[in-house]
Amino acid sequence: MDHQTFAELLGNYGEFIGSIAVLATLAYLAAQVRNSNKYEAAKHIDVHMDRIRERFLLVAQNEDLARIDRIAHEGGSLDEDEKWRWRALTVHHILCMRDAWMRADSLGGLPGRSPHFYLDMLADLIKRRPAMREVWDAESPDNPAWSDEFVSYVNQKLAQE
Repeated sequence: MDHQTFAELLGNYGEFIGSIAVLATLAYLAAQVRNSNKYEAAKHIDVHMDRIRERFLLVAQNEDLARIDRIAHEGGSLDEDEKWRWRALTVHHILCMRDAWMRADSLGGLPGRSPHFYLDMLADLIKRRPAMREVWDAESPDNPAWSDEFVSYVNQKLAQE
């Protein structure tokens, strides 16, 4: 084998090995991006769930809010100011659930969960709490922060009572 042929053979082997290395690098980068997206989704969803936990902590630490929350859940009578505070707490809770769902949905859902996991949880909560249902029924038709898909899905779940 002459020097020219040997050099071409080495060049071909080099190109072949280089292309395999490029494919391996691309596969590695794809896996890293996928893992990064899952991490970002979990981190962002945790932020929304922290907001919900903060709402419960706020109610637990504030006697007045705890009283309003209890009365609302028991179907008792609230004065106008208490109704507005209850409505604000409830809308905040619903918005946190909506935001968690939107983020999870934008990232392709959560592994092992229904694409509408958070909306299913929200609908179940609204079903079990008449005072929350009252706020949902009053807010859902006109609230500009709630998409048609969001309202439609939750209403479908509520209709399955």
